[in-house]
Amino acid sequence: MKKKHRLIFFGSPEFALPPLKTLYLGGYEIVGVYTQEPKKKSRGMKELKTPIHLWAESQLLPVYFPSKLDKQSLEQFESLKPDVAILFAYGKIIPLEWLNIPIFGFINIHASLLPRWRGAAPVQRAIENNDKKSGITIMKMNEGLDEGPIIASQEIAIKSETNGQTLIDQISHDSCSLLYNNLEKYLKGLLSPEDQEHEKSTYASKINKDESKLNWNLDANILEQKVRAFYPYPATWFSHKGKRYKVLKAKVSSFEGESGKILQSPLVVGCKKNSLEILEIQAEGKKSQMIDQFLLGNNNFEINSLITND
Repeated sequence: MKKKHRLIFFGSPEFALPPLKTLYLGGYEIVGVYTQEPKKKSRGMKELKTPIHLWAESQLLPVYFPSKLDKQSLEQFESLKPDVAILFAYGKIIPLEWLNIPIFGFINIHASLLPRWRGAAPVQRAIENNDKKSGITIMKMNEGLDEGPIIASQEIAIKSETNGQTLIDQISHDSCSLLYNNLEKYLKGLLSPEDQEHEKSTYASKINKDESKLNWNLDANILEQKVRAFYPYPATWFSHKGKRYKVLKAKVSSFEGESGKILQSPLVVGCKKNSLEILEIQAEGKKSQMIDQFLLGNNNFEINSLITND
């Protein structure tokens, strides 16, 4: 098969693998793969390479993982003579001087329907805010944060059961065909990127662990949306009697009662409006459990007691 354009891929997590594999199998000449540097395990044990790193090595592709995108790494990047660079969840901000080195620039796979939810956490913010749809945007990068012109986009419905994991999995899967079907047209000049409607933009700020703490003084539906949005990471949580518990799955219950009070068995907690029925939970340092299994022999969650959330 005749190789297509010289391409460099930037990505790190597992969900960035499908589009990379699609480009590789589609005949593009992958002249480099950039990813986050390996993480060291505790106490100096074996380094953990990213999923992108491991797969690229298995295909004998050259892998680069500079800790900083400095002048030296820029020269290395330039020496690869890329026609185009594709980026999906790389984890570092690309400096301006890098963007114009590939002939056709940098193309980003963004996990939202731009200009809605620019920024670090578009998947989680869409679910948290009860959006009815999310999607994928293929865009040409510029110096702004997710402000570049759009090459292609695809809508994805957010259903009542959608969580952060299922949505990013679908985005990962669907991005393969969206990217592949439009990249060659773009490279041949058969489609022109269109400017975003910047006045409609919203910002998806990075999630900090404090905001994923469950506040029983909020409506139950707001907490349920957070549970789904922040699964599997960072995961919503509460503390009780000196221990921390992650809530991995929950649903809204119509029971009413004092905020933070356990109203019903197995574990229905009162909120400002309605209540939250916890379905799957994970105690600190333990494996996740369905709530019935978790409560066996655990007498810290008796009906009518208050969750201290200390």
